[in-house]
Amino acid sequence: MIERLYTSASNRAGRISARRSAAKGQWEGDRCRTHIRYRLKAKAGTKRPILMRSVKSVAARFTRLKSGHRPTGVYLNRFGHRDEDKCWWWGGTVSLTPEHLFRQCSRWKDHQKELCQAVGKATGWNSGRCRHVQLSELFSLEQCDQAVMDFLAATEVGKFPPKVK
Repeated sequence: MIERLYTSASNRAGRISARRSAAKGQWEGDRCRTHIRYRLKAKAGTKRPILMRSVKSVAARFTRLKSGHRPTGVYLNRFGHRDEDKCWWWGGTVSLTPEHLFRQCSRWKDHQKELCQAVGKATGWNSGRCRHVQLSELFSLEQCDQAVMDFLAATEVGKFPPKVK
């Protein structure tokens, strides 16, 4: 004769619920290790406060420029959204790249100078170093966020271009 332990329906439901929660936690943990979107949510303190407090459109431009999905001439030309990759603000023969927008475009010269001064003040660099630092480093340093956000808010850098007819 087999002895069976008596369990109530609520006890069985509780054990089933605990197993489901454990399986769900394990599945989400696996996703956190493999997908960056979930990895950022899993770590505490990874969100940058300046981006979180800023205007959504400016923060979106910052994120697009940082991630490489930026509406520049080279990017839009590569995916067939524009016929040429030239700067639509300057009108010259120069390709529109992020380096051009942050350092060379004559339309934003005053704003570029203010950006270098603000970055120099935030990081302790001289303005000459700011002109030669990689854009990836500029976007990766959290103390430069406010200067870059001010630059983006004052200019149209990172916005999609006007439609070509």
